Amino acid sequence: MGVKIGYMILSGLKDPNKALCVKRITMKAKGRGYGKEAMEAMMKWAFENTVTHRIWLDVKDFNRRAQHVYESVGFRREGTLRESYLNGDVFESLIVMSILRHEYKTEQLP
Repeated sequence: MGVKIGYMILSGLKDPNKALCVKRITMKAKGRGYGKEAMEAMMKWAFENTVTHRIWLDVKDFNRRAQHVYESVGFRREGTLRESYLNGDVFESLIVMSILRHEYKTEQLP
């Protein structure tokens, strides 16, 4: 059996709007491409094996590394939820990002 390098939590497989949410993705080793590979595998599975129309997530506005990974696999920024997450005594802003089925299919063309 392989070594576990991280995990991903998804929700919305039965969402009536066909929107799948990436609730959390965590990788033990950073900077090795595992996050990008996991996102690509999840997107391929979701768009090729389910009726998912949209995959979305939110990411903290200061997490540039994660934003770069999501953009590199085709996610687009939709907007900012300003100071919407209370972390201890500090409000943090979240950026909403998504990819649509037709965008995924367009990017998969040779």
